Amino acid sequence: MLNQGLQYNSYKGGINVKAVIMAGGKGTRLRPLTCDCPKPMVPIMNKPVMEHIIELLKRHQIRDIAVTTFYLPQVIEDYFGDGSKLGVNLHYYIEESPLGTAGSVKNAEEFLDEPFIVISGDALTDVDLTAAVEYHKQKESVATLVLTQEDIPLEYGVVMINERGAITQFLEKPSWGEVFSDTVNTGIYILDPHVFDYYEHGVKFDFSKDLFPKLLAANEPMYGHVMDRYWCDIGNLQQYRQTHYDIISGKVEVDIPGQQIAKQVWVGEGTEIANDVQLAGPLYIGKNCTIKSGSSLQKSIIGDNNIIESSSSIKKSIIWNNSFIGQKSELRGSVICDGVNIKDHVSIFEGSAIGDVTTVGKKAKIKPNVKVWPYKEIADSTILNKSLVWESEWSRTLFGNQGVVGISNIEVTPEFVAKLGTAYGAMLDNETIIAVSSDTYDMSKMLKQAIASGLTSAGVTVQDIGEMPSPIARYSVRDLEVKGGIHVRACQREPQNTVIEFLNEYGVNISRNEEKGIEKVFFREDFQRASVDAIGEIKWVPQMVDLYLENILESVDAEVIEDMQYTIVADYEEDNLDSILIPLINGLNCRLVKTKYETETNRPLSFKERLQKQDLILTMVEDEEVDLGVILDHNGEEVTLVTEEGELINPELNEVIRAIINLEDGVKELFIPVTAPRVIKDIAAEYGAEVTWTKAQAKDRLMSIVDYENKVNKGVGRLPLVNDALAYLVKVLEFLARENTKLSELIAAIPEFHRAEEAIECAWENKGKVMRNLIQQTPQEKIELVDGVKVHHKDGWTLVLPDSEEPIFHVYTEADTPERATALTEEYTSMITDLQLR
Repeated sequence: MLNQGLQYNSYKGGINVKAVIMAGGKGTRLRPLTCDCPKPMVPIMNKPVMEHIIELLKRHQIRDIAVTTFYLPQVIEDYFGDGSKLGVNLHYYIEESPLGTAGSVKNAEEFLDEPFIVISGDALTDVDLTAAVEYHKQKESVATLVLTQEDIPLEYGVVMINERGAITQFLEKPSWGEVFSDTVNTGIYILDPHVFDYYEHGVKFDFSKDLFPKLLAANEPMYGHVMDRYWCDIGNLQQYRQTHYDIISGKVEVDIPGQQIAKQVWVGEGTEIANDVQLAGPLYIGKNCTIKSGSSLQKSIIGDNNIIESSSSIKKSIIWNNSFIGQKSELRGSVICDGVNIKDHVSIFEGSAIGDVTTVGKKAKIKPNVKVWPYKEIADSTILNKSLVWESEWSRTLFGNQGVVGISNIEVTPEFVAKLGTAYGAMLDNETIIAVSSDTYDMSKMLKQAIASGLTSAGVTVQDIGEMPSPIARYSVRDLEVKGGIHVRACQREPQNTVIEFLNEYGVNISRNEEKGIEKVFFREDFQRASVDAIGEIKWVPQMVDLYLENILESVDAEVIEDMQYTIVADYEEDNLDSILIPLINGLNCRLVKTKYETETNRPLSFKERLQKQDLILTMVEDEEVDLGVILDHNGEEVTLVTEEGELINPELNEVIRAIINLEDGVKELFIPVTAPRVIKDIAAEYGAEVTWTKAQAKDRLMSIVDYENKVNKGVGRLPLVNDALAYLVKVLEFLARENTKLSELIAAIPEFHRAEEAIECAWENKGKVMRNLIQQTPQEKIELVDGVKVHHKDGWTLVLPDSEEPIFHVYTEADTPERATALTEEYTSMITDLQLR
């Protein structure tokens, strides 16, 4: 297409042209600064970078301006309005879907009826636009590109021009082997409306990749105007900080608000600075700030309405608006967004960025290059050495109730897990052997390899025992007589999470004191790695699943089960349990009927999701005339039994059945969690057995049994039927076969009791107060303090149990009637609410 005549009349004698500001950028590489605002709205010297561009256009008498937007367009329009407050006329054009640079500008084609300037709304420059337009006019160009020299041009479009300034070649973001010039495209163009003839409206089209090659191929006159002024594409945090330093160092011409009170020191209206504060330029402090005694500020930009407490030190940092910096805190080369609360004795190091409305606790340390997304809470004394993206809080605690838990490949990553393995290994002797295992999911298997690498780097020998659910991992640790084990699995409650379980020599999850020891080494990062000659080895031990199955079959009277030829319908995760459940059921001469309820993803269904589909198994129980139904979680720990009549057995009845089976086997000391029904104690008394109440968590219960076995029997045999759904299932089958009874008949023989349960929110800081007041107002003879506060009533009991991972209380009640159980629950939930208000 030939040049059809250029329209220069509109700016003869001046540069009375229109402009387009491209303001659609998300600024992904600038996050967390851009999590809640588009890139053009990121503040530079306390005003949006786009405002600096508007002021530049206005200085060159350009007042009619189109603005193309895409990401969070309303934020831009709400701030600038029609532009009248800045003395310009703004017209907005919103992209509904990404159209590329040229495609977005074509949205404004009707407005751009004369030669116009295109300029980015997220780069800072003081380019001489008058000179650029005059150059465009002189050359009678269709497209003039404003160029600059860049030492490392790899992230830009490289442009080659001849001696007349005509463009001869360009290449977008070349490799070093393709670099033919250090002259790069700034994204500032002077264009004739004629260029719109080269592409259609609504089509994704880019200036550098699409339009300019077309113009060059069509021999349209294209020129490059090399400028010698400041230009910086604010593409990442380092460039963002550098732009500020360049401004206050005088390298770029922009308006700096406030009053200059010393060399390269500017202070805004209403700011109060203590007499002994040390100020060293270049430095900018915005309006209405308070800088208290003993503080030191150097080469930094402080926005409006900030409070900096006494004896704090801020160097080479940028603080936006409305933030609080506590006493004796230090910031080095960091960016602090709006409304951040930094408490006393905090250290934030080079390259870090803290998102809006984040709280950083006392004595916390934010390591170099860490990014914290908005609205996070970082606990006191935290050492944060990785970016905090999705989770709301990062504290010095790694372990929860189940182990180390986090979002797969976001929080729990291979590098995180390898470091965790190294920290654990550093606490062990070089001769130590640790067993590692995982479930069958790809994520878990990958992380198992990472943690094994961390262990061996600390000199620990690893026995890889393969893929299995947690109960087999526990058995394997005991059977192999190793020092401990680590099992990696998908979380049964939230399968997008990964759980890393640390097991002691008995196969029980390690104690809280041992967890604290690992956390201490992990966060301090003072662990020692083994020398090259002392690196641990990884040994493959593949037979543990078979040994576990043999152990289960040997622990029961298999013949009595085989004679019954039970039919069992099962709902379970086939990927993780098929290789175990099928040979187990076949080995007992039983018939297995599967529901085949599976997920299409590479993660399992949660146990809750399986229970929600209970109608599936209930229908099959009726249709198949089965003897027993079972719903298993993917990890082989949680189980729900279904009677031959299609009745689901609740967890409380499971506890009673376990107790009965143990008592029938001659056990004289039962260890039962405080949440279990009190009828167990009555049943145990009939067998002449004692009940010891334990904490609610399975690991506390298991360790109570281990301690008892070591004391009474001088060693630990098989662990009881706790958190092992398959062993429990086999023992139930044995009991039913031996007694020649049905599951429904066993349930009917259990004395009736009624339960209620409720969870109620309580802020972390109120939990201790609630517990104290609850104990004080309850007669001591009614209280039991095994785990939480258990209050005994004439017709039942209530347990108030604080959750260790969430800001809630669990209220469990048991009574003679359902109405009384509900009434007790309501009474104590109301009491917790009232106690929080005291």
